[in-house]
Amino acid sequence: MAFMEIHIKSNMLDMNTTIAVIYPEHQDKNKKTKVLYLLHGYTGHYMDWMRQTSIERYANMYDLCVVMPSVHNSYYTNNIHNVKYFDYVALELPQIIEGMFNVSKKKEDRFVAGLSMGGYGALKIGLTYPKRYEKIASFSGAINVDRLYELNKHLPKSKQFLSAFRKLPIKGTKHDIYYLLDKAIQKALVPSLFIACGTEDFLYPDHLDFIKHLKEKNISFIHAENPGNHEWRLWDMYIKDALKWMFE
Repeated sequence: MAFMEIHIKSNMLDMNTTIAVIYPEHQDKNKKTKVLYLLHGYTGHYMDWMRQTSIERYANMYDLCVVMPSVHNSYYTNNIHNVKYFDYVALELPQIIEGMFNVSKKKEDRFVAGLSMGGYGALKIGLTYPKRYEKIASFSGAINVDRLYELNKHLPKSKQFLSAFRKLPIKGTKHDIYYLLDKAIQKALVPSLFIACGTEDFLYPDHLDFIKHLKEKNISFIHAENPGNHEWRLWDMYIKDALKWMFE
């Protein structure tokens, strides 16, 4: 596998930014490569998955292209300063990758996954554009933004929520995972879902609420939970399992 750090100009962000890309270096030129957009969490960046997991080795098992962008602490949202992080990852970045690499543009060959804030981002992107993504994986996903804001509203990091979402609560808006899921259900366009979390994770209550909602809506999904906290040990295991599920 080839690993690249690529510096690009994003029109959506109106700045230069860096992405990490894993790509099969001996891929058949006549064969389109499947692609996974793999998202980092809060305080993270584009190298997290490379440094903390064996994603390159796992991707090699499937001849998979993996794209890892940086979005700072944006919650994958077009923020109050008109820096369009959501549009960048959801729309502009796939166009850039599809122009640079021999990757497939078919829905069945495009996946999105992430951890924590990136789990929220993966669900938000995949459910906003369900015609574009075949499968979504969320590991320890920050699904309930409103609860997280309440937990942090007296801390300096509360400003990050206000910068990202402008106004809280977000329930019933385009930022709300439950709202997006229900819209996708109405259109019969829900992508396949892999939802995982550690049982000691501070986000575990939100995980359980979301699993309950999926069951109430009769949505088929893969569910994984294991003893553990908000930690890379679990995310390394979950991404390996999720890739196996993606290529079933």
